[in-house]
Amino acid sequence: MSIFTSLLNNTFTVARATVASDGQGGWPETWGDVGTVEGRIRPRTSNERMVADAEEQQITHVLYVAADEDIERGDRVTSGALTVEVLGVREPSLAGAHWEIDCLERQD
Repeated sequence: MSIFTSLLNNTFTVARATVASDGQGGWPETWGDVGTVEGRIRPRTSNERMVADAEEQQITHVLYVAADEDIERGDRVTSGALTVEVLGVREPSLAGAHWEIDCLERQD
């Protein structure tokens, strides 16, 4: 086991949106699980903003996973009560060892 993989302390479920015609002119979005990944997440920043006359807390996170996991921008990642939106995936130093994934958590 590498030092990096020994730091992955949670299992996350990855969900991806698909759209399909409802036969009546609409294209509803549905979410389906695409798998699980082992990872580690840490908060990065936090701020409050007004959305539709309600205060919303937004917390950014960085999720660390092994390289080549099936996760992409636009996915949702869940572990326990935490659900975050994937904003972007990057490979630090192009080393091929792990990915750093920028995520956003929204709290009402």
